This record gives sequence, C-alpha cells and structure tokens, in this order.
Amino acid sequence: MRKIYWLVTPLIFCLGIVVGVFGYIFWQTNFQSGINAPEKSNATKVSQIDSNSYDSNPYFDRFQNNNAGPYQGYTPEPLTEPDVSSHNDLQSQAAAQIALTESEQHILLKDYKQAIGILFDAWKEKDILAFRSKLDSAYTGEILENHVNKAEKYLSKGVGIHVSDVIFDHVAIESADKYSATIDAIYRYTSQDYDLDKQQAYGEKINHFVHVRANLVKIDSQWKITSETPI
Repeated sequence: MRKIYWLVTPLIFCLGIVVGVFGYIFWQTNFQSGINAPEKSNATKVSQIDSNSYDSNPYFDRFQNNNAGPYQGYTPEPLTEPDVSSHNDLQSQAAAQIALTESEQHILLKDYKQAIGILFDAWKEKDILAFRSKLDSAYTGEILENHVNKAEKYLSKGVGIHVSDVIFDHVAIESADKYSATIDAIYRYTSQDYDLDKQQAYGEKINHFVHVRANLVKIDSQWKITSETPI
C-alpha cells in the first residue's frame, strides 16, 4: 500500500505541473494576444498625423453630406448677439494676419487641397523614386522625408494605398504672407490597401477623420506643405 502511495503521489504532482503549463500557454495565446500580437502589415493609414476612424455604417449617408459637421451627433447652438460680435472680432483679427489678396488666398487653398490629393495619388506609384518625385511637388523638408520613409517599406512589397471619398469639411487660412502660411483643415477619406502589380484595391475599407494645422511655404509660385500638427 505504501509503495502505491509513493508511486501515485509523484504522478499526480507531475500531472499538475503539465496541466498548469498548458493552461498558462492557452491563457497567453487567447487572452493576451493584444500584448504580443505583431503589428498589422497593411498600409492603409496615409497621414503622418493621428486620424480617428468613423464607425463604418452607414458610411455613405454620412460622408456624402458636405454640410454635415465634422463631429457626428453635434448640433451647434444658435449664436447670441454677444457671440456674433465675438465671432466678428475673431474674423477681423484673422483677416489682419492674412496679407494676401483674395485671388492669392484662393491659390493657396487650391494648392493645399491639391497637395493632399498628390499624397494620395503617390501611394499608387510602384517604386520609391517615383513616389518621391511626385510628392516633391507638394511637400518639402522633414515631412517629405517622413512620408517617403513610411512608403518605402510598403511599396517595396508591392503594397500601396487606394483613397476614395475625400471630403474637405473645413479649410481656412489662419495666417499668411507672400511666402508662408498656416491653414486649419478638417477632411475625411476612405482608404484600402492597393495591389501595385494588379492595380486594384483590396481588403478592409477604413474611414479616416483628420483635423490638422498645416504650415506651408511658397517655392517658385507653388505652395508646399512643410509640417502638420494634429488638433
């Protein structure tokens, strides 16, 4: 009887260790995946700044309305007389910081929107030299290098980005002179991974919301983005 006791006790002890080890492995793989999970390899985030995704449904009902406010569910309160006066004062102060004619302001805003479009289009180039060449017409300085560095690791694997449904909710000049400007912009877009060889989009559609303050400089009659700060 004593021999059976000494045989069974070590077996139970070993069995307990085995169960504990397998239980720990199961817990790590199923309940701790967020800690050790590798970063997704897709390239669908275009901007160098943080952008918040909208809920995906119903996307088109929401995003095709240019008059909707950038924050879903937000209803602005009517302006009272003091608010109107304060708003006019702010507009006057802003106008005092803009040393451009209306025609020059129009060109500035057009160049800014065009720069965003050029960035999106560049993500369909098959090599990094073509990407840099295209982006060089819209960006300059460190932000250009940041975009190039991000794109290089994806384009080399044949993965680009397809962007659709770009909507600018708000684009306004905060300050500007003949050679530099600051713009406040709110825009939205949808992105998918893009197969550069097959030239077609694939994978999940991701909706992005961007609110940014962008600095630009004028180089050879062309406004280029030099930096972006999320708001």
